[in-house]
Amino acid sequence: MSHSKLTSLQKLPLKVLLFISVCWQVHLLTKHLCTRSSRRKRITLFLQMTLMAFFYFFTVTTVVLFLYPAYSRENEEGKLLIAVFSPLIGVALKTISRVGIQRCWDLSHPRYSYVLLAPLYLGTAVTFRVLHADLGTLHSIALLGIIHGATEVIERSTIVVIDHVFHLFCKRTSAPWGSFRTPRRERLMADIAIMSMLYESTAIVSVNGFLYLYQLMYFREKDHPLTLLQTFAIHTSVELVIEWFFTRVSLAIETHYQNMTVMAVWRRR
Repeated sequence: MSHSKLTSLQKLPLKVLLFISVCWQVHLLTKHLCTRSSRRKRITLFLQMTLMAFFYFFTVTTVVLFLYPAYSRENEEGKLLIAVFSPLIGVALKTISRVGIQRCWDLSHPRYSYVLLAPLYLGTAVTFRVLHADLGTLHSIALLGIIHGATEVIERSTIVVIDHVFHLFCKRTSAPWGSFRTPRRERLMADIAIMSMLYESTAIVSVNGFLYLYQLMYFREKDHPLTLLQTFAIHTSVELVIEWFFTRVSLAIETHYQNMTVMAVWRRR
């Protein structure tokens, strides 16, 4: 969309229709779930559910309209800098969403609460991997993969602390540290860890696959198909190996040091 000839004003109606569609679907779902509840409870549930869709919508809109055009105008060092710090937007929105989901006690069973976070986690993984794939050079991709993987380890390992601090900041009241290690939250954290690992690997393969398929379809005269396939295999393999290494590190921290039931949930599912 950033390379199309449509202006931002011409793209606006489609975005408005998409957002209205999401809100209307959530309204119908809220009406179905809260048939005998008060209007205040229905409004609260509607806001809790639309918050996740709005954050994903906000992230994609910000990247497409502002971040990616500025990213395209930079040189390789500038692109690398933007790609390093842009995922912080996703970290902030994920934290807000997790705290909101943990307050939806009567909305969903702990086994399925992660479903409400799936669009945001998958959307941010794919969106920010686009910036990685567009760097081009293997050195930059490997360096960014290491930085991104280390950041993921820190985020997954401190997810309970981050949510607890954010909860205290929003509520402006003190709460015991053990309040964010309840069985319900433990199950949600395990599901989020599994979801994050799967979505990051999926995003690496799908984004690189789309990028090189696009080059094969529209730039046939520049590169031989075997050359594109070889570049795709090398770049994807390097990113996957780096992601696998940091995934093992985060799993070791979560299962052996934090006693989170990530592997137990994985085996059951």
